Amino acid sequence: MRSNAIFLLFLILSVCLYGQNDETTVDSLERMLKRFPDSSRERVDALNDLGYRYWIVNSNKSISNSAEALSLAEQLQYNEGIAKAKRVLGVAYWTLGKPKLALENLTDCQKIYEEVGDLEGAANCLMNSGMVYADIRDLDNALEIYERSIEKFTQLDLKSRIATTFNKIGAVLIQKNKLVEAREYLTNALNMHSDDDFLYGMAEAHNLLGRLFLLENELEQADYHLKKAMALGERVNDVDGSIGNRIQYGKLKRLNREYKDSENLLLEALGKAKEKKLRRYILGAYKELKLLKKEQGLWEESLFYYDAFINLRDSIYDMDKSKQIAALEFNNELAVKEREIALLEETKHSRTLMNVFLSLLLVSLALTALLLFRQQRQREKRETELLKSKEALATTELENATLKERRLQQQLEFKNKELTSYTLNFAQKNELLNQLQEKIAMAKKAPPAAQQKLLEELHRDIKNHVHIDKDWEDFRRFFEEVHTNFLSNLKQRHPDLSSNDLKICSLTRLNLNIKETASIMGISPESAKTARYRLRKKLHLTPEQELLDYFLELEKNA
Repeated sequence: MRSNAIFLLFLILSVCLYGQNDETTVDSLERMLKRFPDSSRERVDALNDLGYRYWIVNSNKSISNSAEALSLAEQLQYNEGIAKAKRVLGVAYWTLGKPKLALENLTDCQKIYEEVGDLEGAANCLMNSGMVYADIRDLDNALEIYERSIEKFTQLDLKSRIATTFNKIGAVLIQKNKLVEAREYLTNALNMHSDDDFLYGMAEAHNLLGRLFLLENELEQADYHLKKAMALGERVNDVDGSIGNRIQYGKLKRLNREYKDSENLLLEALGKAKEKKLRRYILGAYKELKLLKKEQGLWEESLFYYDAFINLRDSIYDMDKSKQIAALEFNNELAVKEREIALLEETKHSRTLMNVFLSLLLVSLALTALLLFRQQRQREKRETELLKSKEALATTELENATLKERRLQQQLEFKNKELTSYTLNFAQKNELLNQLQEKIAMAKKAPPAAQQKLLEELHRDIKNHVHIDKDWEDFRRFFEEVHTNFLSNLKQRHPDLSSNDLKICSLTRLNLNIKETASIMGISPESAKTARYRLRKKLHLTPEQELLDYFLELEKNA
């Protein structure tokens, strides 16, 4: 109960925060339009961006803005603007259930992008075409287009677009009931979108995984992914996706026999779907409400939703058939156009051959030009290969330098560990000596019988601690390996420092406090404090200066 309350609170906050941000973006673009001249490429770009923003919130506004952008771009002969406008139009028409118009615009968009050399734009239009075919249940054609899209995105190293296409493939595979393959695609998509922090893609992947786990009756997994999808969908203001998420989550609540929560979610989704006239979501809500009322034993209400479901399903079926016919008409028209283009190309080729045969001189010049062109291409190829070879060599040298630096860093860390070990050994040795002194004093005062026992304890302590007998010369050697020339530079700058002063300097450089320094040197903390005070005077430090800061500055300037 508490986790559900926290989850709902998170949803509310996400809606408020992201909704404000999305409205701000759209408002900002609307204001920008007023500043641009009526006939400028900047206005075309702004209109297209605005149409893109309206994709998932208001398809009609998206069409209005992109249609204006298309008209203006055609006047300006701005091909990139024309291509972007046609892509926005294509996706907007798809969301409105007009596949023929969608495919016409997306096909034109792909050709224009290819003509201007924008391979990413062409690949995006191809992927959007796959979405249209998936919507009209031409699943095999959709999968084939998605696979071609992935090839193009892979060539361009566009991981985020690959992830988006993985989501689309996963959705198609769920419809084909290939759940194992679908899970693999969707898991990869979720990981890739998470790496890029692309919230819309993450929401879509979580939604599809939630639907998949519902089909597999793995309700806990479905609950996790649907909650994630709902939270992320609210953050990106995906109204349509939010409706679908609620229907799926209502189904989950029904399967968990949480009937009241299920009914609230389904009725909320049904109301929003009717408000936006999203017939497929209305159909899904009717289906789940019918099953919910049946499980509750409310037969009249179940029959009511069943009748609504049947009527709408038949209507949608007729519409799907109309869409498929429209898409088929488009494919036939496209095939006719391609045949006409091929015929024109063939005729053009024949005329070219005739012209070639009519003039030997032109043939000779063409062959000479072709030979020169091939030689130039080969020269460019060799230069490119040489450049790649140099780049590979430079990369290898850089990797070797990085590896060497890492190895040196590891050696330095190892020396630091050894130095720390020596420091600890000093502390242990002096603690041992203090203990031995105390026990010897006790033995002097103890009766003969107790003296024997204390002597045995002394013998045992000495035997157990023989391994820590280290000296200052070993410590100094390891210290100098880590902090090279520290002591020599210090002695050169302050020749009046004694060996005891240098010990204090070394331990202070290791950032040991007075108590630790006293323990290692075998003196009282008060004596260590006095030694540090005398050392400050020898180093001519002001009261505001710290010993450690002075030593760090000394090393830095060495």
